[in-house]
Amino acid sequence: MSRKWGPWSCDTLFDAYRWYEWPFSFVPPDNTERRRGKTYQDTADVLDELSERLRESAANEDGAAFFDAAAAVVRWGGLKEGPLRRLGEDTLPVLMKTARLVDPATADLGRLSGAQPMNSGFSKIYSLLIDGFPIYDSRVACTLASLVRLFCEETGRTEVPEHLGFRLPPSYSGKARDPSLGSLIFRRISTPGRYAQSNLMAAWLLDSLAATSPFSRESAPLHAIQSAMFMVGFRVYREPEHRARGT
Repeated sequence: MSRKWGPWSCDTLFDAYRWYEWPFSFVPPDNTERRRGKTYQDTADVLDELSERLRESAANEDGAAFFDAAAAVVRWGGLKEGPLRRLGEDTLPVLMKTARLVDPATADLGRLSGAQPMNSGFSKIYSLLIDGFPIYDSRVACTLASLVRLFCEETGRTEVPEHLGFRLPPSYSGKARDPSLGSLIFRRISTPGRYAQSNLMAAWLLDSLAATSPFSRESAPLHAIQSAMFMVGFRVYREPEHRARGT
């Protein structure tokens, strides 16, 4: 796998976590100095701080501080703040209402039509507000869907099971992140509710995987396995032709 900042490869998901690397650069709230990093620990430290700011400002019903923290999360992710800014003074109540709907501990997949706004930027914010809720973006979705496709191929399934039908967010990087092949099709996300459903499905599946794998020994198992998925999902893995032919 080759990326714009250098080659990268892994043999297992746990390797992907151990070799996590994603450069970021953003200005935190109440600060004029740019924060930079690229390692897993750099990322974990920043997200812990932003999570604390979000949760504290929500508990204090401090809308201005909450917005500043949410905007910093979006900047950390390298995304545009426009969708967040359009919420204006309603940012805190709107996002907290959706956070309650998508809490993995109590959520109902059939009652998510009101779960909005939802996109990769808001998923990042919710992941820092809600325990057990992972970031769901085009890279994480690509890895999950690729693993489901592999499962279907190895078990002779010709269709993706409904409960494993992860929907795919847009990929703004232009990278190929749709592992659909033949009749094994992963549909695009069409509504905020559909996004919330896939994000929740990812939360439940990753929580189960993290609890029964080497990730269970890490201090933040869900974040660790989500980070591994992020690394693997840079683009869809294609098996070399000579291996696919068995030569």
